[in-house]
Amino acid sequence: MKRTPWISLTVIVILMSTCGCGQILDSGPPVSSMPIKSQSEQSALPGSLQTGPNALSLNNVQNAPASGKELSGKTTTASEPPREPATLADPNPNGAAATSKTAYLTFDDGPSENTEPIIDILRRFNVKATFFVIGDPSQKGRMLYRKIAENGHVIGNHTYTHDYSVVYKSVAGFKRDVEKLDELLEQSTGRRPEILRFPGGSNNRQARKYGGARIMSDVIAAMGKDHVSYFDWNVSSTDAALSVQKREEIVEAVRQGALGKPNIIVLFHDMDKKNTTVEALPEIIQNLKEQGYRFDVLSKDSVAIRFSQL
Repeated sequence: MKRTPWISLTVIVILMSTCGCGQILDSGPPVSSMPIKSQSEQSALPGSLQTGPNALSLNNVQNAPASGKELSGKTTTASEPPREPATLADPNPNGAAATSKTAYLTFDDGPSENTEPIIDILRRFNVKATFFVIGDPSQKGRMLYRKIAENGHVIGNHTYTHDYSVVYKSVAGFKRDVEKLDELLEQSTGRRPEILRFPGGSNNRQARKYGGARIMSDVIAAMGKDHVSYFDWNVSSTDAALSVQKREEIVEAVRQGALGKPNIIVLFHDMDKKNTTVEALPEIIQNLKEQGYRFDVLSKDSVAIRFSQL
């Protein structure tokens, strides 16, 4: 019987697979040594995604990044499964779940008799906040500065005197007042603040009485040259609307003010008379968590909400 060619080929293939022979053709390096980029690299633009200290108006804050962080891709090989794009870690796990909505609680004009009760409530809810303080060189004042810092909160400069006739008389007068508080805080806590809030906010009109129509723009420009980051707010607790605001009014003002905003800086006051602010704080924190917010402290790299950009 005449043997057909395909039978011979079949026998050869079977013999090679049985004896474990190597590759028939050397077509290049094994596939596992060839670099394969992850899906995130293939679709990403050159460079890394990065956000820095951005000044935003209240009109476009919904589209703002939460803070100055950086994402970068990674080249993988076939022996290593492609990785998903990196995610931002939560440096301050002050919310129950990961979320892009961030609330910054800020307390102005302290320290006061209410500073410690505020710190106690924040500790109970595992929330960190930012305290824009004024000058108090007393032993108790220095102790409260230290307690704020030791509990993981951030201290910002709100000027030493908080006296409009002093701080807004001239740019030089403003800078002297800020420097005086910087020195006191460094002596008390070992650190100088990196952030600032103007008394009355960056758009206050009272300053004109003392330094003229351009005093705020001149002061803002001077602080910018000194690389000082300043912050206003886009949610007011209204606790300064009255000497003692109703607790329910404070709770509702924050709840309503936060609706529809991805990033909020909430204004409270840390003053002796503001007991209802302290009373409202637990419910406010709970309400914001239910709206999906996490909590964080302000830094020079945080998204800056500024009235001056309106």
